[in-house]
Amino acid sequence: MTTTIWTIGYGQRPFDDLERDLAEFGISMIIDIRATRDDPRTPDYDYRRLEEFAAEAGIGYRWMGSTLGEESPVEIDTAVDNLIAIASASRTVVLCREPEPSQCHRSTAIAPALTARDVAVVHILPDGATRRHESPLPFGR
Repeated sequence: MTTTIWTIGYGQRPFDDLERDLAEFGISMIIDIRATRDDPRTPDYDYRRLEEFAAEAGIGYRWMGSTLGEESPVEIDTAVDNLIAIASASRTVVLCREPEPSQCHRSTAIAPALTARDVAVVHILPDGATRRHESPLPFGR
């Protein structure tokens, strides 16, 4: 069975939309990959609120911004392997601020590393639709 990891970005979306999408896709673990745990532009998405929501909803929450954040100095391979281990035990979503996956390191760094390891990546879009991540073919193919 192939492991699947979902991604979602919240932007200026109401918190209720995030709750709805996580429930709709049966998510049981949130991996927060924001470089910092606080986002003063969107206080609804403060890590304390996310932790509280997750606990009340029976969902796990883990901040991995220090290893998977956009500006992380850590080697991504080890962090991605840890993410896969988590996702193989629970239905996992990677959470970041940027709502459009193509504008975020979810698509430019993390998803390619996952798909290279035969992990399916599905982006949950701002309207609740999904888009499967397709890594570009190498040049010349």
